[in-house]
Parts: sequence; C-alpha cells; structure tokens
Amino acid sequence: MAVLGKIIKLNDEHINLRSGEVVGDVIMERDYFQLRTYSMNDEDREYGAKQNVQFTKEMAKKLRYYLDQFIEGE
Repeated sequence: MAVLGKIIKLNDEHINLRSGEVVGDVIMERDYFQLRTYSMNDEDREYGAKQNVQFTKEMAKKLRYYLDQFIEGE
C-alpha cells in the first residue's frame, strides 16, 4: 500500500479530459481511506484497479480543503 504523502495544489495546468466515465469505489478503514478507479464500463471491477490512492486522516483533511474550494468555485 502506498499512502499519499503530500498534496501539491497547481493552478497553472490544464486537465486533459477523455470522453466517457470511469468506475470508482472507496474503502474506509479506521486509519485509512482508499479511492480506486477502474476502466470505463468495468462495473464488476473484473480487470483490476487502474489507479488507487490511500489517504491518512491528515491527508484526507487536506484533500477535503481543496474539494471545498473546488465546490465553492474558488
């Protein structure tokens, strides 16, 4: 398991969007939160996670801070 160690906010880069949607799931344990993404249309998650990231509670709080900025339109 590779736990996220730092979040860096970048404002001068563009997101390269691809058409379609990926499937994701989250797992919550006492000390860790994990987000995994899968290929488009892999609803049954048969082909393995394409990406996953694990958060400690401290990193989850930092991510929540940036998500709040995004949601509020800053």
